Amino acid sequence: MTGDGLHERVFATLDQVRKHGGCQWWLYASICNVCGQGWMIAQDERIHDNFYLKRLSADALKRILEYDSWPNDFLTFEQVLRIGVESGNICRLLDPHSPDLVHTVEDLRRERPDISEDQIAALLGISIGAASELLNDP
Repeated sequence: MTGDGLHERVFATLDQVRKHGGCQWWLYASICNVCGQGWMIAQDERIHDNFYLKRLSADALKRILEYDSWPNDFLTFEQVLRIGVESGNICRLLDPHSPDLVHTVEDLRRERPDISEDQIAALLGISIGAASELLNDP
């Protein structure tokens, strides 16, 4: 968010009302403390360092708060990473064995054990060879 304080100003208006938790550590719901609008927020702080926000209807927010029933948009970390890649905002980590890459590969394989090296490489912005190394490291 450009480093001009925009991030702080935006998130100062959002009060977190529910964290998904568990395997979806990146996902939470907030309400704007200015207008009352509900938002579902996915935070990719490991790879692309982005936030993804989806406006929630009053019914969708109620389902989250009362029944812990979340829209499907950000339920897998693969979905969240794909949004970053599709937006064209891809970060490159200098360390090909960064703990962030290792943990993300573990999460991706837990979500979808059959995910390919090519798909992991594309999601993480790394070479197929680097993805192969991460998949084969003990």
